[in-house]
Amino acid sequence: MNKFEKIIINILILISLTTDINAEDLNFEGSWKLCLQDGARTLIGTLEIEKQGSTWKGYLEGGPVEIIVDTNEIEIIADSRDVRGFIFNRRLKGKIVNDQMSGSYRQEGAAAQKEKPGTWKAKRDSSVMSKSLLPNPQDISGIWTATQELDFRKYTMSLTAKGNDWLKVYLPYYDQPDVRCTSIGLPSLVTYSFPFEILQSNDRYTFLYEYQGKTRRIWMKKDKPSSYMPPSRMGFSRGTWEGDILVIKSNLFEKTIRDFRGELVSEKAEIEERYSLSSDGQKLNAIIIIKDPENYRKNPIRRRQWVRNKNTEIFPYTCDPDSFYLPMYENGEMQMYMDRSHLRF
Repeated sequence: MNKFEKIIINILILISLTTDINAEDLNFEGSWKLCLQDGARTLIGTLEIEKQGSTWKGYLEGGPVEIIVDTNEIEIIADSRDVRGFIFNRRLKGKIVNDQMSGSYRQEGAAAQKEKPGTWKAKRDSSVMSKSLLPNPQDISGIWTATQELDFRKYTMSLTAKGNDWLKVYLPYYDQPDVRCTSIGLPSLVTYSFPFEILQSNDRYTFLYEYQGKTRRIWMKKDKPSSYMPPSRMGFSRGTWEGDILVIKSNLFEKTIRDFRGELVSEKAEIEERYSLSSDGQKLNAIIIIKDPENYRKNPIRRRQWVRNKNTEIFPYTCDPDSFYLPMYENGEMQMYMDRSHLRF
């Protein structure tokens, strides 16, 4: 056997080793950090994969996704909603190699925001949220304007039976709080694409939101609300610095809704927000997590990014409820609306 023949045999052996992959030996299960690049934006999300018998289950940012596995190849289909309300899918195809996944993706459906085909990758999520970090407060004061980065805007969530029963009878046009000029509250207020301003004082941060003209106080030295503070859609917010990340935990809620679909957020919910600055201090990133086991089997997650903008102003917000009630009255829908009062709060 000459040298050339030996090389050919070695190549064939390597090919056989890499192609003869047993799906049982591959481990897709667990939590992954997913990063998608569509050419214009970078989206980041937590992908959880479970195997139940012979079936694969997937969740992106707390919402269900379709998972198809064939040996070392994987296909992920995730629904989303663009800022104009169109529902579409992102189809991700790729492979797992050396405990990492990567591949290509394309957008499917009649979306108003068109995305070019792009690439994606995922690696095991090894992040550990440690509470032992010494506080290292950052300067987050100023006016911030939203970007379209980071957030997958996952549409469907993994609901409990109670949460699903609520959603079945919910009608966004009639039941959404802000269509009738009432407070949208948390968490929706944080995720809306309106500017907001952060003011810093000795014992608190004050967030001034342009949308609905809302004011929110993040208490840094007060552990719990006073005994006479009533529940509200903004809740009571307590902030702590874990290293250079501002962690805000909010409770004492009235019932409200999560977002554009109208999933319920109960009075017992806790909402956690984690704010961090970019290295140059010009971008503010946030992760918003809803912990409400009464309505969700998996915690819904949203991500937002804002940039500092000294030229932006916080404008007065006006809302005319007559524009909502008059068409309904003229169309003879008032009785129907009143019959649905138990779905509003």
